[in-house]
Amino acid sequence: MTKSPLHNIQQGAGAAFLRLFGWEIAATFGDGSAEYQAARHGAALLDRSYVARFRVTGKDALDLLNRLSSNKVDVLPFGTGAGTVLPTSKGRVIDLIHLFATDDHVLMLTSPQTRQQVPEWIDTYTFLEEVTLDDVTEHTAMITVLGPQATALLERVAETPVAQLEPYGSVHVLIHGVPAILLRTDPIGSRGYDLITSAAQGEALWLALAAPGTGATPIGEAAYNALRVEAGVPRYGWELSEEVNPWEVNLHPFISFTKGCYTGQEVILRLYNYDKIQRQLASVAFSTEEVAEGATLRHGDKEAGKVTSVARHPGTGKAIGLVTVRSAFAAPSSELEVVSVQGDAVAMATVLGTPASVAAPA
Repeated sequence: MTKSPLHNIQQGAGAAFLRLFGWEIAATFGDGSAEYQAARHGAALLDRSYVARFRVTGKDALDLLNRLSSNKVDVLPFGTGAGTVLPTSKGRVIDLIHLFATDDHVLMLTSPQTRQQVPEWIDTYTFLEEVTLDDVTEHTAMITVLGPQATALLERVAETPVAQLEPYGSVHVLIHGVPAILLRTDPIGSRGYDLITSAAQGEALWLALAAPGTGATPIGEAAYNALRVEAGVPRYGWELSEEVNPWEVNLHPFISFTKGCYTGQEVILRLYNYDKIQRQLASVAFSTEEVAEGATLRHGDKEAGKVTSVARHPGTGKAIGLVTVRSAFAAPSSELEVVSVQGDAVAMATVLGTPASVAAPA
């Protein structure tokens, strides 16, 4: 079980932990409602050191990634980046990867569960290309800053303009003597950032951001997952997998219609051009909390979809979720029956709508 470089300092702050992705992760710091409110109305700090991080170098790196993925990433000027889907030859999702062009390398973020699969897939298609992938996940720490006050907080502590950063923008900063790279990642759809520094300096960076007077509140996985589900952000292992194509899980912004050929392109574009997209990702509210991920959705005698994510809303206490549902049943206010894996009807799901087309690493 891998522990974050911030584990000890979080434990000292009263965090309760859970095991996820092979990591021991802070689940909550004791008050889930306050954590949620901080992310919604103030500034929140989250440890996402479990997100896989790779230093990608070599003159052919971007060209290769461009040929293997759905978005145009062959030219990324310094300080910019892009998200792109790594598909199978059948157009299914291996992962949504995030690329940031820094001064001397490309930083690649992947889901924690694909930390081994993604580099192996890239290596399969690497022949004479000059490309090197170095896994720096456990040599670094990654701290997420969320909320409407996140920008102002970072501008105060880093003394660097942050508001001007576009999505996938990056800049090197120095915070209380700790060097870090600041990325605009928008992990719950709204403006948000990640700071990456060395593992040895992770605690010092966390303390600088969480110091009294900064206005930042540490939050755990429970609050973050509720925010993610509420925002309709798909996550690998829940919504994203090799069982779905990108159109079904709101990965539209990461597909280029004008770039050259890439693995899986023919299938992906044929689904769109011939209107063969049969499922959509939708947000739902459940009538009870007795709903488990993996449950089936039904409309009368027809199977309508599948429950992919379930979370307890920290503000209302009610169960919310994400589902992949057949397009015919995706209209807002549609009522669907939730059937457990044992075949029992356990709840009703009310479709709230199709989420905005956003996605975050992990």
